Amino acid sequence: MLIFLAVGFFLSVVPAGVLGCVFVLVSRRLSLVARIPLLVALAVGSGVAWHAILPADNWWRPIVMLLSFTATLVTGTVSLFVGEALRRRRRVPQFPPPVWPARRP
Repeated sequence: MLIFLAVGFFLSVVPAGVLGCVFVLVSRRLSLVARIPLLVALAVGSGVAWHAILPADNWWRPIVMLLSFTATLVTGTVSLFVGEALRRRRRVPQFPPPVWPARRP
């Protein structure tokens, strides 16, 4: 029974996590204000997709939908903000250092 739970968890979380990361990679040109609502909408869509896949009498359906939604949202958010932090760190300084060092007597 435990192996089936692990496989089900793996099958619902891994595709959602990959979906969140791929969204962040694809939407680099959009502003951060536009990316966050789109990420939430994508996470809702990944959860609702399980609604169509699983049969109506399956009592695991709400749990799987919640896992998929959470995995998409968390991985997308983490990779979004980690990517923003790395981009800020690599940004060219606003005032570059002078070409010639200042003469100090």
